[in-house]
Amino acid sequence: MGYFDTLIDKFAKDQELEQAFGKHIHWGYWEIPSTAIGTLTDFAIAANNLSQLVIQTAQITDGVTILDAGCGFGGTISLLNESFSNLNLSGVNIDNAQVERAREVIKPQNNNNIQFINADACDLPDFRESFDYAIALECIFAFPSRKIFFQQVRKNLKSSGRLIIVDFIINPQISQFWSWFEIKILSRLITDTYGSKATNLVKFIGIKEYEKVANQTGFKLEKVIDINKNVQPTYRVINKLIVDNFNDWITAKGLEIFSQFNLINYQILIFQ
Repeated sequence: MGYFDTLIDKFAKDQELEQAFGKHIHWGYWEIPSTAIGTLTDFAIAANNLSQLVIQTAQITDGVTILDAGCGFGGTISLLNESFSNLNLSGVNIDNAQVERAREVIKPQNNNNIQFINADACDLPDFRESFDYAIALECIFAFPSRKIFFQQVRKNLKSSGRLIIVDFIINPQISQFWSWFEIKILSRLITDTYGSKATNLVKFIGIKEYEKVANQTGFKLEKVIDINKNVQPTYRVINKLIVDNFNDWITAKGLEIFSQFNLINYQILIFQ
């Protein structure tokens, strides 16, 4: 069982943990990384800032329809709900426990409409209307297929719509070694941390592969924003969690080292 499979139970005993992961289960963003202090409270602010950055980058406005695939506890939808009005917001997540918590905690305001759905992002349900935006924030690497997900989104996205992906992008210089690292080490990390509901096999890809998937599914890569240096302080928090709970130092440090040398880059990708 993964760490996040029992996270909701842990919240009752640890308020700081709930503050850190009660809304967002993704990396944090620091405008000035040197200001990070390594606490769960600081990380919670940074995780919220990453969702805020994605919203700003997408140029979301009042009155639009948005799909948040892999929405977790609904942190990004919560921010949208607080910041805009007349939105139609749909969050999809494969873990029903997370969906139920999102439904319980996040209530519509500002004349917004919100629905949280327990579903596979590669097998989206039928929606009543098409979306202006679709977001997959640090989760697509655990989906069964990027191509199928893009196809599913394309069917539900307006012709003028945008797909915003936040992902770890692999440098082609290490593609062969990385294939081994994913299978032997990284997949274990993701399963241990997020649980088998997320995935039993992780796959990171490069920009060229993303462009190929986009071209095959009716999208065009419009913009790439590299925020790798801004997410580095996340590792101080996440690595401690991994080592403390799984005694897995190699896995914990592996991704950090690749990231520090820009062999893995944390990026925001915008597709039209």
